[in-house]
Amino acid sequence: MENSVLSWNVAVEKGHERSLYPYTAEQVPLGSYEAVLDFKIWAKKAMGIGCYFTQKNTGIKFQLTVYRRQKDKLYMIDKSNIDFKACSVDVPYVIGVNLNRKEKPALKACSLM
Repeated sequence: MENSVLSWNVAVEKGHERSLYPYTAEQVPLGSYEAVLDFKIWAKKAMGIGCYFTQKNTGIKFQLTVYRRQKDKLYMIDKSNIDFKACSVDVPYVIGVNLNRKEKPALKACSLM
């Protein structure tokens, strides 16, 4: 399984602008829609991967974090077969985003287009 997650420094060197991708509940679109996974960066303070998406029909950019599951140590969300450590970037996905218990946007569903 190939790791396609970038470090912070490599992402900057490649010209990725993390600041263009907000993560607050007011700025991340909720619901189910098509989005392109632009790039991925290892999270700094958690066992997770920051996933940087662009919603296809609006061009809205946003960030969601996928955390490592305790049961199998994979970077996957429940009920999805997408491994975010190895999944492709620059391709469209159908994603589902809802607010979690802390009222923060969370990736709840993901599949390839």
